[in-house]
Amino acid sequence: MSETKELELFQHSSIIESVEGVGQQRLVAVANEMLACTADTLAVGALALEAVLDLLDFERGVLIVVDADAAPEAFPERLKPLLSRTRRCVDGKTEWSEVRNPEFSINHATVGRALSVGSRLLIVQNSLAYPSRDDEVQHRTAVCLTFDLTDEEKGVVYLDRSLGLGELEESHMLVLREFVGRCLPLVSRAYVLEKLRALRTQESFGGEESEEVAASEVEVREFHGIVGTDEKLGKLFRVIDKVKDNDLNICVVGESGTGKELLARAVHESGKRRDKLFVAENCGAISETLLESELFGHVKGAFTGADDDRKGLFELANGGTLFLDEIGDTSEGMQRKLLRVLQEGVIRPIGSKESIHVDVRVVCASNRDLKSLVDKGTFRADLFYRLNVITLQVPPLRERPGDIPLLVQRFTDEACAEENISRRFSESALKALVQYTWPGNIRELRNVVRRALITSTRRVVARKEVAEFLKSKGPVVHSGENIERDEGQITIRIPARESFNEMIDECERVILAHALKGCAWNKSKVTKVLKIPRQSLYNKIARYDLQREWNVT
Repeated sequence: MSETKELELFQHSSIIESVEGVGQQRLVAVANEMLACTADTLAVGALALEAVLDLLDFERGVLIVVDADAAPEAFPERLKPLLSRTRRCVDGKTEWSEVRNPEFSINHATVGRALSVGSRLLIVQNSLAYPSRDDEVQHRTAVCLTFDLTDEEKGVVYLDRSLGLGELEESHMLVLREFVGRCLPLVSRAYVLEKLRALRTQESFGGEESEEVAASEVEVREFHGIVGTDEKLGKLFRVIDKVKDNDLNICVVGESGTGKELLARAVHESGKRRDKLFVAENCGAISETLLESELFGHVKGAFTGADDDRKGLFELANGGTLFLDEIGDTSEGMQRKLLRVLQEGVIRPIGSKESIHVDVRVVCASNRDLKSLVDKGTFRADLFYRLNVITLQVPPLRERPGDIPLLVQRFTDEACAEENISRRFSESALKALVQYTWPGNIRELRNVVRRALITSTRRVVARKEVAEFLKSKGPVVHSGENIERDEGQITIRIPARESFNEMIDECERVILAHALKGCAWNKSKVTKVLKIPRQSLYNKIARYDLQREWNVT
């Protein structure tokens, strides 16, 4: 037999003013977390749903938005599920996921009744018919909490669980009262703030028509893995679109960490050479002898250790694109050999008497001013003009702070997927990231985001957890120069530290930095050399904020 209870939440005689115990403490803590991301409705709502589901031992929760003037018969069309959570316990651990097809998990009659009685708690305990593909009748206990969002919209928190889990008890009522008083106002506040922010954005662009134009610009500026809304990036993308299908060499200029290789890859992937290989080499990371072998290849017996013929990167990239990073660090002899390849289109592997014709588009990059190197006589003028046919100037991150939230979201998604965690940054933490000058540019931003997410113990990373990574004037760069090897022995010189653990950490950092430099930052090689798992290597690189050293004048 079905049973329906309607309770005035603040008038129910059995509900006392002061609620003690775990439920109240948990909701107080959740409310504090919600305040940290108060302008993010999805984050606030997810925190609220997960807390109340966990405390009530319910299985599903949906946060719904509905027009305030909607008639009950119009509910199926006017109900807009904003977010949903499903709670499941596996091996004693709680797992959260989205509700599949949340619109089919809602009993519309129950929601309509809750809205018709106003700000009440409505509990319906009977055999509820949910719309589903097989018209299955599910036996559920449903709870509806209605509250005001705006003048035009109301919010509904819809919770349900199987009847087999028992009836609701008085302790559940106390939790619901505390939830209504502490959490739902924060959901309303976040929703209103988000609406106001969208309205200001619309007004700043001059109305609905301009907002559509702005939205289309944002979409255009996601270009082959590069995300940004800044006009400087827009100009870069338009230049690339014009030159993508020709064979002109390109020079990418920008500070270290701005994403020059990513831009070079975008040139390749957007053009006619996309079906061939894109290969990259850092000219400043290896010696001249090794660089010559890498670029041009060698034949068997050309030098000690050349046990087989090996193709160079020019030959591997035939028909495609070769990206030469830090071209300004090459020697005069290597510059002369590169000039010959660009002029004649032929290479000669080390030790070979035969030349090989290659068709390669060269994209080079440097964080140094190549023109000033030409003036100083350390870089060949004829090679400079061969390479610098098209110049792409990548703006530093401090000149496009509006792109930082997009980049933070991308790096957060990547880190959470790799580390199997679910975290996000609070509004105040995001503001701190936007206000920072980022001398290490996008590379530094990515490292800070990963470190903050990995080291945080909270679901919402607070500003104070981010601030400790923003105190330095620039990115921490380590080259591992304080280590020596002699006949199987390692000598490490490190500064004196206050504690034993700090000295151990410094030793580990120096060894890692030395191995990374020795393997030209090829992480697969480093894992083999140090015999550590790949994920451990990534974690330690993030922990010590290790970055490749770049020569800057």
